[in-house]
Amino acid sequence: MSDQKLPKRERLKFNKDFKRAFEKGKRIIDTYFVIIYFENNLRYSRIATVVRKDFGKAFQRNKIKRYIREIYRTNKRFFQKGMILCLYPPESFYLITFVKLVILN
Repeated sequence: MSDQKLPKRERLKFNKDFKRAFEKGKRIIDTYFVIIYFENNLRYSRIATVVRKDFGKAFQRNKIKRYIREIYRTNKRFFQKGMILCLYPPESFYLITFVKLVILN
């Protein structure tokens, strides 16, 4: 059950980490997400969610971020450990709902 948590140490917060991930990281582009990943040599992965301002007002962007973090949190065991992950939705994200995202997993 403790594996289902998302502690603060697993969240990417610092600007230097974002820059390093975006500059050196590899990208996977999908219909629902763009994933930028980079090896961090730790025993755990770190995650960041990025939502552009053209997705709407702050409450809408925060809702999308919560959805993405929840999906990661509940499926953490499928992700490789020791990675920095930046997840952000493309423009087509408007067309899906949280229920559809959960079904995709």
